[in-house]
Amino acid sequence: MNDSRSGPTNLATDSAYVAVQAEAIHGPVNVYQVTAAPSPEETFKAGLNSLRAGMAPEARKYIRDAVVLCNYVNGQSCFYLLLALLSGRTLQQVPPKEIAVLRSVRGAVKNDDEWADAIKLVDHLLTSRSTEGGAADVEQELQKLTDGQRNDVLQHMEMFLDSSAEDTLWARAFDAARSDRYAKDRLRRAWKFFQPEPIGARVRPADPVLIRPGIWTGAAATTALALVTVGFIGATAWQHNGTATVPALLALAAGCYASVRSGVEWRCRKQRRQAKDREYLRRSVTTRGDGFASKIDRQFDHYFALYTPRDADRARWLSETAGVRRALRDEVVTIYRESTVNAKRVAWLTRYLVADVARRWQAGKLWDYRKELRVPLLVKAMCVLGAIAAATAGAFLIWSGAHVRPLIVPLSAFVALASVWLAARIWLPIATEYKRHSADKAEKESLLAGRQAAFDRWKRKLADRPDDLEMARWLECDRKALMEEAMGFYRLKRQDVLAHAFIEAPATPSYDRARIENGPWRYSKYKILLFLLTKDGVRQLTVHLDFQKAIFRSRARTNYRYDAFTSVQVAETDNGENVFELTLTNGDPIKVKVTDPPTDVTQKEDKDPQGASQVTLSTAGLGNALHVLEGVAAEGKEWMALERQREKVPLAEMSKAVNAIFV
Repeated sequence: MNDSRSGPTNLATDSAYVAVQAEAIHGPVNVYQVTAAPSPEETFKAGLNSLRAGMAPEARKYIRDAVVLCNYVNGQSCFYLLLALLSGRTLQQVPPKEIAVLRSVRGAVKNDDEWADAIKLVDHLLTSRSTEGGAADVEQELQKLTDGQRNDVLQHMEMFLDSSAEDTLWARAFDAARSDRYAKDRLRRAWKFFQPEPIGARVRPADPVLIRPGIWTGAAATTALALVTVGFIGATAWQHNGTATVPALLALAAGCYASVRSGVEWRCRKQRRQAKDREYLRRSVTTRGDGFASKIDRQFDHYFALYTPRDADRARWLSETAGVRRALRDEVVTIYRESTVNAKRVAWLTRYLVADVARRWQAGKLWDYRKELRVPLLVKAMCVLGAIAAATAGAFLIWSGAHVRPLIVPLSAFVALASVWLAARIWLPIATEYKRHSADKAEKESLLAGRQAAFDRWKRKLADRPDDLEMARWLECDRKALMEEAMGFYRLKRQDVLAHAFIEAPATPSYDRARIENGPWRYSKYKILLFLLTKDGVRQLTVHLDFQKAIFRSRARTNYRYDAFTSVQVAETDNGENVFELTLTNGDPIKVKVTDPPTDVTQKEDKDPQGASQVTLSTAGLGNALHVLEGVAAEGKEWMALERQREKVPLAEMSKAVNAIFV
């Protein structure tokens, strides 16, 4: 189906309040997981992927294991170990035992190593936070790095870009975000990540040939009796007029054959047409509930409304296709009703079936089966004329035989007529059933070929689905774009921002979500809260991000003093949701649902829904946001200065450990 409307579609009606509109779990994908016996390179690669996806806790575990346990020590692993330790948190949040991990790689990197400059830049950013000047030095050091190294530093050292060089660094970060935000054809590809892996094409198999017990015995007995009696009459007629008997027997055989064959065709066509009429003309019944059948119901209702033919009256279209809709819906429910099948995985088939019905309806071909199954006049004529010919030939044989045996032949004729009649009544349904099965099988093969072609087209359309690392990079660029926009709103320079924090959550009322195995949930719509801490107070910007279109909507700006904070917490509700709550002195709490409760799809397809929730929390920026906002709630405006004082000891330890990496 080459239809422009075959992309993703929101199935919620205007009055519906829906959270997770659709979801997908892609796998198995070995991006954030390792095999049972991974090599050091595989362990490090999993950590690097986790880091670039924003999953810093998982990245720290994998990279630490690769470096410490597997002795995978080189310039690259030391650089990313350092970034993983610092990513998404302040020095206060780095425990001493993790700083000690850096000491275990003492003397591992030479000064001429290709990763040495990147490691030195990280150390420079740490130690120059409280110094003035140095912007030119940092810029020169950045120029020495590759694009990949530079982007990783700007992303994961975001919390430490507050030296005198910060405006230069943030300008570079914003430039990179603008460059990458729409890269790799995001606007055309992003929606595909939220599409589940489609399930293969199927059709309802043709009903098997059903012959009641004892029918074959009755058919054999009546046929044998008919052959014996007709043979006896023919032999007797031969004695009277041998020359005329042979043509009469041939006429009898030909008439019976023509009549039976055309009669089977007549009956089969009539029964198949009646069956399709019953199927296509019955009333549509809506299924209630949230099970698989009700979801397929909603799919068909939605796409039949969406695919209303151009210039057609919608009410008429829906009324005339109600039976067809019900028949197709029942077939889809029957052939895909499995405990682990997500209804969204068969949406491609629903779209194909509905588009096919719309095309045939608009062309006036929806009821073409009636023409195709109409009994041709030739078939009817052959049946009637064949029966007349057989009856005439039979009458002649009886008349001829009666001249030889006037008593026995009439009696045999009565038995022959009865047995032929019974045999015909038995054989006709048998032959019709086999012909019906053959016709149904051919029809199913044709339907399957069409559905398989539609499935292949949909698979090809999803072939360039973005991977999770691309999704993470696009989201990171959206954060930077929002940061730049917020600073423009408030007319702030970067040095005016003492600290900042992001919180990302799914945007209600409806959104799609998807993830790969061991990865965080990615959402088609986000609600993003950005907190900017300045000397005058907190600036909060709340926006809704349409991730698929890379558009910010519904901006809301809020300002409050440092002493307005009362409490900050993340609470897990009874149904498994995680809710961020910021309470202000005026009593108006700011609540944001950060993760969703498990859904039916999650429970069936997700191996670790709780783990997915925790990973999503870590990528949502909650760790840093809680650290910053809890500090402000406890210490007020002085928190930033006190935080810098508390960082002096871990900063010295970290810098010492970094310098010890070099030979």
